[in-house]
Amino acid sequence: MTMANTGSRGSSADATGQPEREGGGSAREQIREVKDQVVDQAKNTFQQARDRASSSLGESKSQIADQFGTVADALRRTTEHLRSEDQQRIAGLTDTVARQVEQVANYLRNKDARAMKQDLENLARRQPALMLGGAIVLGLIGARFLKSSERGRGARRIGQGRDSERRFGYTGYDQPFSGQGSRGGGYAGS
Repeated sequence: MTMANTGSRGSSADATGQPEREGGGSAREQIREVKDQVVDQAKNTFQQARDRASSSLGESKSQIADQFGTVADALRRTTEHLRSEDQQRIAGLTDTVARQVEQVANYLRNKDARAMKQDLENLARRQPALMLGGAIVLGLIGARFLKSSERGRGARRIGQGRDSERRFGYTGYDQPFSGQGSRGGGYAGS
């Protein structure tokens, strides 16, 4: 004779008919907890990446500002040299350029990236022709750079081809070009 199993192996219900929570809650709550953990981890990772990018941008900005400062110092030394050579008019021009370059260096040192972006946007709204002209100049410089680097690679390939022509000539055979070829197109071997 078998006895009926009175205890249920499935989920048990409390007096209200709701399933009892065992060791951490229902599956939905566990999914929500996992989702929250993933979202928090993603936010932390994004914040770390933003901090790294900001730090890297700040270092680059500082290096560029230092380079502008170095150029301004060189222009000031040039101004002093020109004044000692009694070239007052040119010295005045180089001094003006030195002051402008130093202002750019100070701007880069003192402004953060967001403020610089806003300033650039405001300039684009006030002076669209200036921004368009600057974009064209940058495009031309970039195109020139790419074109010159392409020529350098192409010249190397052409040079290699000429060397092989010198070794093998135009005979099409794997023989040195003697420079005396025959018009019959036959082999003039050794």
